[in-house]
Parts: sequence; structure tokens; C-alpha cells
Amino acid sequence: MTDLVNSVNPGSDTSPLEGRPARWRSNGSLLLGLSILAIVVAMAIFAPLLAPYDPYAQSLPNRFTPPVWLPGGGWDHILGTDQLGRDYLSRIIYGSRISLSIGIGTALVSGLIGSTLGICAGYFGGRIDSVIMFVVTARLALPVVLVALAIVAIFGSSFTVVLLTLGGLLWERFALVTRAATIQLRGADFVTAAEIQGATVPQVMLHQLIPNLANAIVVVATLEMAQAMILEAALSFLGLGVPAPMPSWGLMIAEGKAQILFEPWLITIPGAFLFALVLATNLLGDGLRDVLAPESRN
Repeated sequence: MTDLVNSVNPGSDTSPLEGRPARWRSNGSLLLGLSILAIVVAMAIFAPLLAPYDPYAQSLPNRFTPPVWLPGGGWDHILGTDQLGRDYLSRIIYGSRISLSIGIGTALVSGLIGSTLGICAGYFGGRIDSVIMFVVTARLALPVVLVALAIVAIFGSSFTVVLLTLGGLLWERFALVTRAATIQLRGADFVTAAEIQGATVPQVMLHQLIPNLANAIVVVATLEMAQAMILEAALSFLGLGVPAPMPSWGLMIAEGKAQILFEPWLITIPGAFLFALVLATNLLGDGLRDVLAPESRN
């Protein structure tokens, strides 16, 4: 968390996506993460063009067709078919939309909640800071998976419920990072100058604090995206994530677990794609931290 706070550059109006080109090009983690993520994003955007079949179309005579590299496989179904004869490649491609939507949506919701609380706590201090930190402590005491399971079980399993649930549970890192950074910034000369010139509190936050917190917020957002995608897959695996027949990678793993001894590729293929996406997101966050805050590297 200290590294994230150190990414704040007081008084700078530069965008979090700006930086020295050489530093961006020389960061292997950042380039690898961006490359993998770009592939997955392209899959999600162009899914109707890339998918060879309808991901929901069933063909019971073609159940459990193995991938092309296994005996009995063929190029008609490169990654095989599942227990209902649905093309696995098509479901993998469309599943990227769900994972990315959950990750990005959760980061936006949790970022809005956590950053707002963190900035208010760091700027006002006193009782407001104490109350917000109590709320953060209470949130940290709650087990995310168990609370998410309870909420989804009560309100039903749907894409919207899962997204809002994860967004409402994964905001504490935003709050802690922005609070610590705001405490550093509130005594800066440019903040004091804005207050002396008559800027209101919202103006100070919008024009002075948030632009200088953007670097840290972007890095935290990538980490929360990865965690949200893992949690969505876990909820889907337990049967309380996005409902069937949506092609969620976690749901595909859950549906294939009954055949793990006979058709292990039903689990390993979606598991490998989920691993690659989460790894890419974490590499992107690590690379952004190094690029935006090179002084924090050991």
C-alpha cells in the first residue's frame, strides 16, 4: 500500500496514462499484461465474429467431443464440446465478456465508493475520519466470499446482483490508499493556495486532489479487477454467480467438475483462460505501479 501512496505526485496535472515512452517500453510486466489483456478485450468485442457457433446452441449427439489435439477431436470443434454439446471455443470467447464486464464494473463501483470515503476521511480528518475508518474496519472484518454468498442467495443469482455485490464489498483498498494519499496532499502548497483563493471543498477535491490521486486509483483498480474476476468465478463455481446458461468461465469449470476424471479438459481450458486474464490484470497493475511510481521500486 505504501508503494501505491508513493505514486501520488503532488501538484502534477499529468494524466495517469502519461509517462516516459522509454519507461513504458522497457517494462516487461506492463507489456505482457497489456498484450494478454488486449487479446481478451478483442475476443470480447469481436465475439460474434470470432465465435464459430452460437454459445447457447445444444447438440446432444456431439456431447463431450474432445479438443482437436486429443484422440477423437476434430477441427469442427477446436476446443471440443461440453455436456450439452455446446461448442467450447464459442463459450470461451463469449465468457470473456462476462469476466471483463464484472472486473471493470466492480472496479468502477468500488472505486467510486472507496475513493469518495477515502478522500473525505483524509481531507476532513477528525470525527469524519474516525467514523469512516470504523466503517472500513467493520468491512475488513467481514469475509467477502461468505457475505457475497449470503447476498446472492437472498436476492437471487444474476449478473447485476453479482456486480453490485462485489462492487459493494471490494472498496476498502481504494479507501485506505486514497485516505493516506489525501493526508499527504491536504497540506501541500497548491491545495492551500486554492483554499486561500476561495475554492470550495468540492472544487478543491475535484481540481486539486483527484487529479493527483489518479495514479494510485488506477493501480488499485487493476488489482480489484483481478480480485473481482476470481470472486465471480468462485461464486459461479458454487452455483451463485451469473446464472446458466450464460458462458461464465467459473460456471464452465463448475459444470465440468463432474467429469474431471474422464474429461479433464472441461476444467483445464476455462481455468487456463481465467488464469491468463487474472495474471494479465495483475501484471498490468504491477507494471503501472513501476511506471507511475519508479521511486517505489526496490
